[in-house]
Amino acid sequence: MFKVWLLAATAANLLLTTTLDAQRGDSVYSKRRCNNRLTDIRMPLLAELGDSVRFADLLSRGADQQAHITWVELGFGKHGALHRVDVKDARSSSARTLIKDSIRASVSSIGPYPHDFRVNLVRFNTTGDVRLLAETATCEPESNQTPEAAALIREIHREFPESHVHRDAVIQFVLESDGTVSDAWLQVSTGYTQVDSLAMELLRLMRFYPAIVGHTPVAALVRQPYKF
Repeated sequence: MFKVWLLAATAANLLLTTTLDAQRGDSVYSKRRCNNRLTDIRMPLLAELGDSVRFADLLSRGADQQAHITWVELGFGKHGALHRVDVKDARSSSARTLIKDSIRASVSSIGPYPHDFRVNLVRFNTTGDVRLLAETATCEPESNQTPEAAALIREIHREFPESHVHRDAVIQFVLESDGTVSDAWLQVSTGYTQVDSLAMELLRLMRFYPAIVGHTPVAALVRQPYKF
């Protein structure tokens, strides 16, 4: 799952990426930090992986209904064959094993892709909807602090000048291909309701740039930590 940090990218990340618009003249990469080794990939469709109705039924039967989502990270090898299945937020260990084994038996090869190309098969437990969301991307999602977000951060510093929280609030959300947040929920609480609410408000005020796979902006599952 992508992490979007409020601070600038780490030096290690900058070594692995480059600004592609200067090299390729492609407006989709404009001012984005992207991996120039992944420009020729594309996001597969859910139907290309197999029977979407079967996937939905499988995740429905194994879902932890107390969790906002139940999801499966799928990793594909160099020749497009499934080689890794990681199930999250299943209702039990036996349900996790059933989902994992069934997915392994039913997911189709997706053709030639870079080694360890990953996508997330996600069930939204409040609606039952199932979506395929990006994990590996040419350009990972990025955040940009708006003036409103900056003002809220200053307010937080004034109200909690000697905060004893010292914990991260972690928000998980779906970042759509147009850069909007369509669904967001608190994945990890600080233990303080007011602080958790401030984290959710801060997310609402941020501006995001979507993931890009190949040349196409796509929806992605994102994890956003806020440190207080």
